[in-house]
Amino acid sequence: MKPLSQRVPAEARPHASFWVLGLGLLLTPVAVALAARVAPQVRVAETAASASAFVGATLFPIVGLSLAALVEVRLAVALSVAAVAAACLVTFAVWQPTPVVTVVLVDSALVVVSWALGCTLGRRVQHASHLLPACVVAASADLVSLLSPEGPSHAIAESERALSVLALWFPVAGSSAWAPALGVGDLLFMALAMGVARAHALPYGRCVLACAVGTALAGVAAAFSGLAIPALVPIAAVLVLALPAIRQLRRSDRTVALWSMLIAATLALATLARTLLSVR
Repeated sequence: MKPLSQRVPAEARPHASFWVLGLGLLLTPVAVALAARVAPQVRVAETAASASAFVGATLFPIVGLSLAALVEVRLAVALSVAAVAAACLVTFAVWQPTPVVTVVLVDSALVVVSWALGCTLGRRVQHASHLLPACVVAASADLVSLLSPEGPSHAIAESERALSVLALWFPVAGSSAWAPALGVGDLLFMALAMGVARAHALPYGRCVLACAVGTALAGVAAAFSGLAIPALVPIAAVLVLALPAIRQLRRSDRTVALWSMLIAATLALATLARTLLSVR
């Protein structure tokens, strides 16, 4: 059996590509819709209910993105699809139908936007090692954004309306409640990493697994601490550990990459120190 990187290109097998892409993009909304019908009848402990909601809100999107990322489309098509999905999100923010319909449509739109923008951008990254500074900068930005009172992530976390259209939700077993998990930034970055992996023949399964493990670590940390955890920090860290090729910076890229990582990490550490000092 040929490795993924040597198989027939997507353009040469449009029907197969259509089904893979459709399965990837529809997996999350279908799973949410089915879970919404079953969840209220399931009786489990509170801890298990919370854990199952987190797993559902993270596993299905990651698997769905990993399937959709196998299919490459033209840039114009990707941008058009992303624009339509983003317009849908704006519409849902203003007009919200029933909770189940809203969550299904929002989750679907978030996965579509992440695939269209993240994977498309990732496939256009010139060298695999460019993912290293991207990981450091994205993780640092996520930390600063969440901890700073004026940060976008902090504002979103404090706003139920913003969370309703910028985070993935999944039903909680044994109730009619819904729980948020991954945000659109987390999905976009994971899609970008998958796009880079596909474009540069990195171990694709390892890349997807790293995204899942990083997300799980963020969930465990949030459960034990009771605090909002910037998911991109563990996701980026596991990606760097799991993909040795992205740590091999080219000599021509080292100066810019090292300075960008140093500045981003310094800002993140300063923000973390300020937050810890204010708590004391």
